[in-house]
Amino acid sequence: MATLKNTKELRRIWKGLYEDNDTWRAHWKECAEYILPRRSAFLTNEQEEIGKGEKKDGKIINTKILRARRVMAAGMLTGMTPPTRPWFRLSLPDTDLIEYQPVKAWLEAVQRAMQTIFQRSNFYAAVHNLYRELGVFGFNAMLIEEDWESVIRCRPTTIGEAYITMDAQYRPVALYRMFWMSVAQLQQEFEDSAFSPQMKAAMVANPLSKYIVHHAIYPREQRNEVTGGPQNFQYASIYYLEKEVAEGDYAILRESGYVSRPFVAPRWDVVGTETYGDCPGIETLADVKQLQKMEADKLMALDKVVNPPMNAPTSMKRTGGNLLPGGVNYIDVQQGQQGFTPTLQIRPDLQAMAFELDRIERRIDEHFFVDLFLAVTREDKNMTATEVTERMAERLQQLGPALERLQNELLDPLIDRTFSIMNNMGLIPPAPPEIQGMDYKVEYISVLAQAQRMSGTAAVEQLVSFVGNLAGAVPDVLDKLDADQAVDEYAEMMGTPTGIVRSDDDVEEIRVAREEMQQQQAQQQQALVAAEGAKTMSETPLNKDSALDAVLGGITGAP
Repeated sequence: MATLKNTKELRRIWKGLYEDNDTWRAHWKECAEYILPRRSAFLTNEQEEIGKGEKKDGKIINTKILRARRVMAAGMLTGMTPPTRPWFRLSLPDTDLIEYQPVKAWLEAVQRAMQTIFQRSNFYAAVHNLYRELGVFGFNAMLIEEDWESVIRCRPTTIGEAYITMDAQYRPVALYRMFWMSVAQLQQEFEDSAFSPQMKAAMVANPLSKYIVHHAIYPREQRNEVTGGPQNFQYASIYYLEKEVAEGDYAILRESGYVSRPFVAPRWDVVGTETYGDCPGIETLADVKQLQKMEADKLMALDKVVNPPMNAPTSMKRTGGNLLPGGVNYIDVQQGQQGFTPTLQIRPDLQAMAFELDRIERRIDEHFFVDLFLAVTREDKNMTATEVTERMAERLQQLGPALERLQNELLDPLIDRTFSIMNNMGLIPPAPPEIQGMDYKVEYISVLAQAQRMSGTAAVEQLVSFVGNLAGAVPDVLDKLDADQAVDEYAEMMGTPTGIVRSDDDVEEIRVAREEMQQQQAQQQQALVAAEGAKTMSETPLNKDSALDAVLGGITGAP
């Protein structure tokens, strides 16, 4: 995609993306109304602004779904990217180089610096917002930009605000978003020269007004690397106003660029070549709507029991009836007529209603993996990855594909982008010569990542136990088991720190040294036994000579 010199083409792309996703927007709109009412924008033809305080939860009576998606978002944060503990480590494809002390020290230093940056920036607050919308809508995007105070600054979006395009490998490659900015924000973000005289006059006349701004981010195909500068970076970045300055012309507020892809756009689940996908929110929408309908019916039934419709004589039409507790109504009742009585008397089966409501609520919890995430975020017990795996193996298998996708579409590009920003700011120490130009790899060690890998440890444990039991009857079977490889595989599944398990070369050196020491000890023992034997023989008398004299005499041939 070449650099776009005017906003007409940008506007055309945005309009195309908006219209092409009408069907997805219909799904998102319903999910917003029933699950996350205050986190959506531009989902209708009206240009809606979020955060204005209007009541938007009118379709929610039973709040079970609100608790379920809150547990899910907190569980994703604690289980995948916990703020209080390391959740990733840097490694290399060459395992031998990892053991080299300068390389090991460099990897650990970069990793610690990156973790500090995540903690000091707004990353964890932003990614929590991302998890919340991801589980409800199946998609969310977040910008990661340079910040000279906190190194990175994350800008989360909300559903309906951003759309993406895909490359030939069906990976997110470009981001187009639309959002509101106040006059003060515009003046702070953009240079004064970006505003036309008419725009400046309007901003002065109404300083509390807000404007819709577009932001287009896409990879450049044509770059002038000799000239350099933001206008020739790998990714283009163009801000422009929604409001037309002239016929078909929209004012460009800023044109710059990024040296690396500045956004992440993870999807929960994708079918085939679709851009957006399924998620717990869309899957459970029918249950959520049924829950709200049944809750409304239950409340209506209770209302009829507590405050039923009444029959009254026509004589009370003018005076009305007193329905207050202890109230008295004086009426004249003729023969064969009834007085002030309920029109109908119902006895709703509240137990059956509660049972059915509970069944629906449990289905909602299952869709949002509430049992799994409560185990991860439990406050009264610090559960290990082993305990999570043992208790939630089935749920982890269902969540596994989503975790894999999030690692590929969220965490990998996040760490790459952060590393790029740190490198541009000179915060990455020089790498050892042995790994110059070598790509690093990332290993995830969060509770959920470890629990997912540990599902394979049971097979290793069962095999080792089986061979150990069998060796009691057939000792030669131990030759079939490569114990060293078993330890390496098990440590990898457990996410054990690399410094704990020795490399094969180190183990070989230890074993060679041990064998040499054992040989030396055996020789010393033999020499000691020989010396003790000689002493004993020398002290054993045989007539006038000792036993040693007799042996020596036999050897030398002396009489």
